[in-house]
Amino acid sequence: MKVPNKLMPLALLAATLSCPAYADEASWNKYTMEGARAYEAGNFGVAQRNFEQSLAEAKKFGANDMRLATSLTNLGVLYSFRGHNAKAGPLFEQAVHIKQKVLGGDNYDTVAAVAKLCQFHLKNNPAKAEPICNRVVGYVDSKLKEKREIALSFEALNRFYKRHKELEEAEIFVKQAESQTTKATTGSYLELAVLVDGLAGSCKDVKKFQPAEQLYKRALALRHGVLPKDHMAIASSLENLAKLYCEEGRYHMAEPLYRRAMEISKSTLGTSKPETFAKIDGLGQCLVSLSKLTEAKSLYQDALSSFESAYGKSSKYVMDCQVQLGHICIKQGNGGQAAQYYGDAVKISEKLNGPRHASLSSLLDCYAGALARANRQSEAKRVSSRAREIRG
Repeated sequence: MKVPNKLMPLALLAATLSCPAYADEASWNKYTMEGARAYEAGNFGVAQRNFEQSLAEAKKFGANDMRLATSLTNLGVLYSFRGHNAKAGPLFEQAVHIKQKVLGGDNYDTVAAVAKLCQFHLKNNPAKAEPICNRVVGYVDSKLKEKREIALSFEALNRFYKRHKELEEAEIFVKQAESQTTKATTGSYLELAVLVDGLAGSCKDVKKFQPAEQLYKRALALRHGVLPKDHMAIASSLENLAKLYCEEGRYHMAEPLYRRAMEISKSTLGTSKPETFAKIDGLGQCLVSLSKLTEAKSLYQDALSSFESAYGKSSKYVMDCQVQLGHICIKQGNGGQAAQYYGDAVKISEKLNGPRHASLSSLLDCYAGALARANRQSEAKRVSSRAREIRG
């Protein structure tokens, strides 16, 4: 059994950690690395024994040693993954306490540990998550303030030196300082944006929409001004916020975000890329929810043409466009055209997955419904019967 990729970095953290040499260093490294390998391979009993032993070794380094924080985190991740949440929670909290004491509350590694603790509580004890989430938001706000202040400071200096041409040499040094500052801070802002996106996603998963919105907005703000306006990370950030608004039913707020994300993806990657289709599809479904059916239909028809040219007429993307076009035609009261789209989608699905795949039954139901609306009752009955047969 393979462990989900999103869990591997936590388990492997200790294996890449660089620590000074101590008498028990070799034993700690041995148990940590063997535990990480076993965890990655899905051998959880072996992983647990090694992580517990690495924790015992880590305790010998002292109560505030970073290796102890790492061992606590590794074992906590394992316990959490195996559903032993009562054991995992105190380990995560102790790891955060150590990092706060050693690194300080404003250190990125500390904030990352706080975010992981928040994600754990969101799944298991949401009441404890809110104040922890607020701590992360406070840290992000301090970084955004720092980002604004740096930008404003260099803007003011640049304006000053433009008015004082006699200080050209000083202006050169300011430009160099601005370039060096940008290089030094860009990576940390982008790394923080990824962390914030992850925490926002965890909030959204448990329907904590307000903190999710706060966090997604801050992730977008961290990327703005650091990345080019047409960077795909900006598009993804816009898309994250748009998805949240759609889940809340605030489609009017999602629409402009999806439009901008789609424009960026089209200009950067091209119309026929899967990443672009995800944004087209998001915008299309948003438009349908806003009853902008004509525009949504045109959007999917353009996408259908692009994907037919890029991947052929039997690709999954073509099928997805046809299904959405079928849905729109039903809403427009055009059962005949809907039946054509659904029928073509059925043929592609059969080619891709076979004639009896479970996913085909729901598509056949749509096809049967469209046929019935088009007064093709005998065909509708046959298709509906086939759907029931697949479902068993």
